[in-house]
Amino acid sequence: MIEFALIFPIVLMITFGIMEISLCMASLVTLEGGLKEASRYGITSQSDAPPDTNKVPTAFKVGNDNRLMTIGYILNQNTLDLIDLNAATITTQVYSSFSAVKDGEPYSDLNSNGVYNTGEPYSDTNCNGVRDGAGAASSGVGAAGNIVVYTVNYNWKILTPIIGQWLGKPDPSNPGRYMIPMSSSIVVKNEPNLSGSSFCKS
Repeated sequence: MIEFALIFPIVLMITFGIMEISLCMASLVTLEGGLKEASRYGITSQSDAPPDTNKVPTAFKVGNDNRLMTIGYILNQNTLDLIDLNAATITTQVYSSFSAVKDGEPYSDLNSNGVYNTGEPYSDTNCNGVRDGAGAASSGVGAAGNIVVYTVNYNWKILTPIIGQWLGKPDPSNPGRYMIPMSSSIVVKNEPNLSGSSFCKS
């Protein structure tokens, strides 16, 4: 009985820790799946009737955009309420091309210095007459043909102290508590506007 009394609290703590880690991993899986489903709707460039705004995360209520709110609603539905998306950091960035997400528009590095220099040939993928470097053109979910990066960052609050000390990071908003940073991101291309041209006009 003495041995049981000594060991039981440790076993119980480890058991709860395993359950919490499992729940954290399940939440990350639902977040990634929800982001995939939400972005799938976003690429269609459609705008349906406004959804139940009570189930739309705050980050998606900007400007009362029905399309944006529907994307947020789908994301929230697919995370199964395991994550409080109102406490998450959600960003949607629009890029001119896939290459612009990391390196900017493609170019020929004639002097092999690893950076673009004025005068080097480049591909003007968005037809604006200048070579765009890496970085988003704007925020939002983009128009037809745009590249959009959806990103969700969330800090999972750890309830089991022993797990927090091993796997977590100190929570700056709650001294003595720990958290596990979670992040999910997806890059998609919106459907093109078939009525327009995809080539630059001379």
